[in-house]
Amino acid sequence: MSNKLIINDLECFRGEKIIFKRLSCNIESNQTVLIRGTNGSGKTSFLRTIAGYINKYNGTILFNDNDLHHEKSLLSNFQFIGQKNSLKENLTVLQNIEIWKLIYSSKKNINEILEHLDIGSLLNKDINSLSDGQKKRVSLSRLLLSNSMVWLLDEPLVFLDEDKSNLLANIILNHNNGGGITLYSSNTDTNLQYDNIIKMDDYAVL
Repeated sequence: MSNKLIINDLECFRGEKIIFKRLSCNIESNQTVLIRGTNGSGKTSFLRTIAGYINKYNGTILFNDNDLHHEKSLLSNFQFIGQKNSLKENLTVLQNIEIWKLIYSSKKNINEILEHLDIGSLLNKDINSLSDGQKKRVSLSRLLLSNSMVWLLDEPLVFLDEDKSNLLANIILNHNNGGGITLYSSNTDTNLQYDNIIKMDDYAVL
């Protein structure tokens, strides 16, 4: 399976203020793109715009030659994981995963997902009892439950030590090898491999 994400002359707004402008890039299957930039340069807004959470923008976002602005059904191909874990704190790890499995109509094996993220021992623990790093890994299970081809990860390495970062690196590699595309933001030194880098400061309106 081959996929392509083409972004032409993207200009994003927050209210009436332009956050960034004139951003263009082409990303294909098997590629990972690192997004860097100072605070306020638009890293999160860029990812959220691609994911369909921000609708006020100029320019075009094409997925396999289809304009996302007009073909909203294509947004199911995109999975955004933000800095907030979006976990239900009063439920167990298993209950959270089962909810997402239902939402995504996923037929994927939960045991395999637990193994990939090394969270099997946490299965019956309440989310509010977990460390920040453990919560991050549980949150990342959404990637493996969904069938989305484009992963949009906002600071995914926060709270992950080197070993857990390597787990994520392998997950991304497997995803990309299956025709996937990954974009992730990070302002820290990263051991995640990437093919290209987008420097948001080059496009930011500060």
